[in-house]
Amino acid sequence: MSTTVDTSHQSLILTIDEAAAYLAIPKATLYTWRTRRAGFGPRAVKMGGCLRYRRADLDAWIVEHLEPAAGE
Repeated sequence: MSTTVDTSHQSLILTIDEAAAYLAIPKATLYTWRTRRAGFGPRAVKMGGCLRYRRADLDAWIVEHLEPAAGE
């Protein structure tokens, strides 16, 4: 049995600081979206009382908010 830990998936779950940096927005914006604009921001998960974001949810949220290209 291998005792090697697979660390390749660690970056799939992001802290709020990491998520804000990934989206290039202030952390306060993520909090605002969560509390004042429920349903607008990317999906989050509470883990041990802390907010975490899945990178896949951030990427999906970005795609959902793409502006149409010229001519679309």
